[in-house]
Amino acid sequence: MRATATTFVRRLARIIAMAALLGPALTAAAGSGNGVYVSTNPNGPNTVEAFKRNTKTGLLTSVGSFDTGGYGLTAINGAQSHAVVCTQTHVFVTNAGSNEFSVFRIRNNSGLELVTTVPSLGVRPVSIAIFRKTLYVLNQGQPGVAPARCVGFSIDTEEDPVELDVSAVEFEAADVPTDIFFTQNGVRLVVLQNGANAIDTFTVGADGGLTAQRRLTGINGPVGGAKHPRQPFVAFAALADGTAPGVISIRATGTSIPAIVTDITAVDDVDPCWAATTPNGKRLWTSNFQPASLSLYSVKSNGRLAAVSNYTPTSDSPGALDIAVDPRGKFLYQLRAFDPAGGANPTPQIDVLRIIGSNADGGLQLVQSIQLPTSASSGSPTGIAVSEP
Repeated sequence: MRATATTFVRRLARIIAMAALLGPALTAAAGSGNGVYVSTNPNGPNTVEAFKRNTKTGLLTSVGSFDTGGYGLTAINGAQSHAVVCTQTHVFVTNAGSNEFSVFRIRNNSGLELVTTVPSLGVRPVSIAIFRKTLYVLNQGQPGVAPARCVGFSIDTEEDPVELDVSAVEFEAADVPTDIFFTQNGVRLVVLQNGANAIDTFTVGADGGLTAQRRLTGINGPVGGAKHPRQPFVAFAALADGTAPGVISIRATGTSIPAIVTDITAVDDVDPCWAATTPNGKRLWTSNFQPASLSLYSVKSNGRLAAVSNYTPTSDSPGALDIAVDPRGKFLYQLRAFDPAGGANPTPQIDVLRIIGSNADGGLQLVQSIQLPTSASSGSPTGIAVSEP
């Protein structure tokens, strides 16, 4: 594993060409949020399914499919997190099949307008992290073909990513990284390494560059994680370990190896791969592919976890994938796809769950299940994000 320096490139010609193509789109004011977004990720042209969200009821209404300008890759199988991320005005999505990521502007009706599609400077981009004006894309790589690497970009006022001067970090392709995200204060960058059974943390400099890499080993099967929204150095990871599935919380301060705060085994879960927290940081859920359940954990101020209860739907198909909580902590949105029994893929769907005061049934109550287009069943839907109102 090694850090590399990359040449500062502004891609002026690409930005000028895109500006000419989009015309007034670059200068049009972006709409505020209230949308939910999912990448269909087929073996072919990739799209984002957009839904308008009622902030009072949580209910979703489809507003259409939007081409990313790139290609998906079904081999990803939904097994990563933050493939789709939002700011208040923009949506970012990975295109694993064409080694790019796309930038959309959010319209006032929660629809999308493609701004640009950018080379990820690696192979198989699967996850994106954003903190203020710095963006990192995680390229999973491919054994025998290309290493895994994360690359940093600076985002200017028009949301046109420009590669950072010192930004690329390379891993072994066999590490199979699946998720990347910043801690709450943006001072640490967390990378979950599923193949290496490890969690890497980096210190992020004022220029966005990465230093002081530290690896926590012996973390079996990390797939997707989440930052603590209040504590600046606490992070969580769902562990899809075949013998001891569960969840872990870590604290990554200074330049030392991250410390394990809590490590919980959830014997009734299969493939807990994704995690999300409430905005106040007091509740954490993991999404378990089988039996499409959601596990609720209480979170102490220091990041310590305690198992509370599970929400289990009436049917385990489609399987449970990525999850996101709305910025006000009122609703949880769960992407569901694939047949856990290995049969023909059902039509993917999003389950809308109200977050309730009770700790019973995972602290959740189903209010809606809305299907993606039937064509999405031939893809590998991945990532779900809620924009800020």
